Amino acid sequence: MERLQAAAAANFTETVRMWGAAPTSRMKLYPGCVLVSTGVAIADQNYAIPLERGSAGECMALSTAFFRGLGMPFTLWSPPGGRGEGLSAEIEAAGMPRRCSPPAMARPLAGTGGQSIASLPRDLDLVRASSPEEAREWGNASLEGFGSGPEHSESFGALASSLVAGRLSSSFRLLTLRLGGRAAATSMLSIAGETAGLYYFSVAPAFRRRGLGMLLLGASLEEAARCGGRVAVLQASPMGRPLYLAAGFVECGRYRVHSPDPDAC
Repeated sequence: MERLQAAAAANFTETVRMWGAAPTSRMKLYPGCVLVSTGVAIADQNYAIPLERGSAGECMALSTAFFRGLGMPFTLWSPPGGRGEGLSAEIEAAGMPRRCSPPAMARPLAGTGGQSIASLPRDLDLVRASSPEEAREWGNASLEGFGSGPEHSESFGALASSLVAGRLSSSFRLLTLRLGGRAAATSMLSIAGETAGLYYFSVAPAFRRRGLGMLLLGASLEEAARCGGRVAVLQASPMGRPLYLAAGFVECGRYRVHSPDPDAC
């Protein structure tokens, strides 16, 4: 379990670093803390992550100054595990509330089951974004799935477009499941070594309770295995957790997410 926990935390930190390398983002790397603003004015899209050598107080002070200077809300993530519990307690004691504690979940990709991409029903189409237009379609559908407003469409679409072009495109897969030609569900794969992180997994409200989540999850895991992944990791929302458990994921710890923004999480 500790190995899966470490894989989940390492993939998330590396993914945030790669988001920070996008031309639309701003990033500061300190010995004890990673700070990334994606340029999207949503707390959950701007990250502070304490590193192994970092202290809670240091990362809290650096992140507060960095994001205040950018005028961006942010979240400070404490990793799963015992060290993360201690960091979280220190952060909360220093006055930054904990807003949520999403489970870290993982499963091996050997013997990946689920719906094959090649055998999706006729009215369904899986699109791997390869153009700015497809990336923006993915971005708009993802915002809708997470209940974020259209005012973020331009900035989030710019981030998504930057992940399907240039050197970052080898590390990311932006998948959109269309139903009858309409974007219905989205996922993002972040490939780092033999670990595939699953992020931005959502189904738009109008398309829920039709089994599309399980179809997209199976197709995403198939794509992750095709990219050389041996284990898949993710952070589960309360809505998504039953789906992931049904697909063979196991909980291997919990993140603790702090933010001065009451709308975070």
